[in-house]
Amino acid sequence: MLSATRRAAALSKVRELPSTLWAALLRVPPRAWLLLLLVIAIEVVYVFIVSAGRMTDWPTYLTFLDDQAEGFRQRHLHMAVEPDPRLLAQPNPFDSAHRPLWYWDASLYKGHYYLYWGPVPALLLAVVKTMARMTTQVGDQYVVFALASLQLVTGALLISRAQRRLFPGLPAVLVVMAIVAFGIVNPTLYNLARGGVYEAAIVGGHAFIIAGMLAAFEAVWRSRSGRDGRLYLALAGSCWALAIGCRASIAPAIAVLIVATALPSSAPGPGRWGRRLRAALWLGVPVALGVAGLLTYNRARFDSWFDFGWDHQLTWIRVRMSWLFFPANALSYALRPFIYRCKFPFLFAKPGMDPAAAFPHWYKAPEAYGVWEQLTGFLVAVPWSWLTPIAAVAVARYGWRRLRRKNGDGQQHEARTVTLIWLASGSLIAASLPMLVLMNLMTGTMRYLGDGAGALALAGTLGVWLLYWRFRSRVAIRRTIAIVCGVLVLATFGASVALAIEGQYEHFRHYNPALLDKLENRFSVCRR
Repeated sequence: MLSATRRAAALSKVRELPSTLWAALLRVPPRAWLLLLLVIAIEVVYVFIVSAGRMTDWPTYLTFLDDQAEGFRQRHLHMAVEPDPRLLAQPNPFDSAHRPLWYWDASLYKGHYYLYWGPVPALLLAVVKTMARMTTQVGDQYVVFALASLQLVTGALLISRAQRRLFPGLPAVLVVMAIVAFGIVNPTLYNLARGGVYEAAIVGGHAFIIAGMLAAFEAVWRSRSGRDGRLYLALAGSCWALAIGCRASIAPAIAVLIVATALPSSAPGPGRWGRRLRAALWLGVPVALGVAGLLTYNRARFDSWFDFGWDHQLTWIRVRMSWLFFPANALSYALRPFIYRCKFPFLFAKPGMDPAAAFPHWYKAPEAYGVWEQLTGFLVAVPWSWLTPIAAVAVARYGWRRLRRKNGDGQQHEARTVTLIWLASGSLIAASLPMLVLMNLMTGTMRYLGDGAGALALAGTLGVWLLYWRFRSRVAIRRTIAIVCGVLVLATFGASVALAIEGQYEHFRHYNPALLDKLENRFSVCRR
């Protein structure tokens, strides 16, 4: 037992705890509170969308991830749900005549169901359920929400650190705009409006890319400032390995990110190429281990290292792939227009659009290319991205100056310049290359924009900040830039919310028609 003196000392510490905590809270910088409140506000928007405005009651579309997580918890690789014996008795269970017996879009192999999507979201769910001793079924929407929240938090931290280190003195309002644009960039809300296994793979893949970029940003900054960044490189590589485990199609983008991060992750001086190689190993070894694990997982399930299950899907949709579809997809993902109506929420992405309306008049898409999925191009739905070319120009300009050794002097200046080049180039890589494999599909769809949307918002942010920084000494111009950027972020927010309210399957109409009717009656400018 404690002595009377020790008990008195312990009680004294307990009594002092509230004042100690209060003093610690008072030491938190105001911008940290602003960041926290902003993230919470965006999370509330997420909850509003995923719940169709019901807040505490979230509709469930799919439970693929829970079925696979329960399979993992039962110590096997197939899903916990088993195929109907009548389906297994058929000579060809993949014949669409047996569709009523299918688990739609699952992969059927040797009498069991598997996911053809990456295993990481289901593995994470299995871990959470085991630790929390959960036995209830968890809908896919909760996993999608958690992954979207991971993307939001890591992106907000990256934006905050980039501002403090690369653009000191930048007005807080531009940081707020950047985080709002990142947090709600289309199709983030759209994907939350039908949170299923499809969206979990996309959102999870990009969330771990952004998380890896946050760690890589710290590694590059430390290495250029004369400090050790190896552990941050390993953390970045681990996040990127998890990204591939969510969505294998982004692997080429991860490979390029590793190279782009290893090159600046060494201070100038003799032996820098050796240090670059070691940086590549710190980044690449976790990714290599993750890829090896994923291929081994394939081998254990489908008896082939490179069989992800796509050929075993129970679906009547047979997707064709050809690079002839690249121009059609490029135009669709960049320029596919809205449908404008006078009825709330005013902006809609129409499924089954007429090809003549989907493409510019001068372009004719291949006959096999389909426009049946909802899609609105990022140049239309994400006005914040319009200043992305400034970031691209900055990469070229600063890179050229460094090649000519006209980058200024001083370690701090050099660290800022190199880190800025890395962040801009990394954002552009993460915004574009994850979609490279998808560009040869026979159709485009809105959710695929999520493979690069967050990084696109980061690139747009850098464009905004670089433009403001260039004219920071000219009051009238910088105020004009701030106003224009405010309009861009409001337009980005409005488009994202409108597309999410409609959703892929009329999300609010099905799950909260009373609220949608009220909003339509209140805000529509017509009664059609």
